[in-house]
Amino acid sequence: MIEKLKEKMEEIYKANNTVIDPKKNLILVIIIAVCAFAVLGGIYFFTGDIKYLVIAVISMGSLVFYAVYAFFKEKRQDKRSEKDKQDFLSGAKYRQPEWKTAYYEYKENHPFETISEKGLVHDLKKRYRKHNWVCIRLGILLTVGSILILFIPMTEIKDKATAIWGILLGGVIFSVGLHGIISGPVQKFLKQQTDLTEIEKSYTKGKMLSFGDNGINIGSRYTVIYTHKCIYAIDNNSIQDMTRKMVRVKQYEDNLYSGQEYRYYVRVIYTAPDGKTKAINVRLDEFQCEMMIDEFNRRIYPERKYDSTTLEITENSVSV
Repeated sequence: MIEKLKEKMEEIYKANNTVIDPKKNLILVIIIAVCAFAVLGGIYFFTGDIKYLVIAVISMGSLVFYAVYAFFKEKRQDKRSEKDKQDFLSGAKYRQPEWKTAYYEYKENHPFETISEKGLVHDLKKRYRKHNWVCIRLGILLTVGSILILFIPMTEIKDKATAIWGILLGGVIFSVGLHGIISGPVQKFLKQQTDLTEIEKSYTKGKMLSFGDNGINIGSRYTVIYTHKCIYAIDNNSIQDMTRKMVRVKQYEDNLYSGQEYRYYVRVIYTAPDGKTKAINVRLDEFQCEMMIDEFNRRIYPERKYDSTTLEITENSVSV
């Protein structure tokens, strides 16, 4: 049940990331503004009340102005991103003295993470636990708060119904967090491994970086990757390449362009046990990606000077 709930939440998230055509959206906003203006203008025509005409001119004019502004802002950002894309693909960005200086400063102030002395299992559980505890605490808080509302003597019937829903929702959130700790990705990972002793030796001596729900550890023999869903242990001899990946995410509010952000990933390309070539994207920040690729090249391909790069452009991401 918990797994189905998680899948449903992911489907809702993906549904919100819909594709928006800027031109069609601008035309739609103008049509809505014209229709609204016509309605308010009609009210003014029949009533003679000047306030309706003032409201129509100010509100609809402001809406159209902002929609046109957002449209051209998006177009300007598209042109700039094209240059960023070329600099990224050619590697020119990473050869700029300013970028190198910033990278070395970051590297000096943000060393690789310390791995728990208790070993791989404890370290991974600790990393997952900090996210699942948020769900557990939120679930407890929501449940307790709803119970208190339910037993307050002056509470109305409709408030009690809301409280009951709060108790149910709190229980579900608590269950999701508890499930993540008891039988989450770490337990599944342990059941799948046949060479756990060697993986742990490699992990405890490896270089580790994490970002949000993602992390990567490059060890002497294995590269261990964890995401919010699962954990991978990849033999270093099967890794074909480790590259950068940049994703441009365009953000919208009420279907109007509001900005963008770049997300950076380390893309690990490897040969799976079945002989197929697969890839895993691990989200890190820009400098963390460079640190991991440098470490990979140092361990696996010490003769390499530059790494290859891939780029992905996401058309839209709707902020709600």
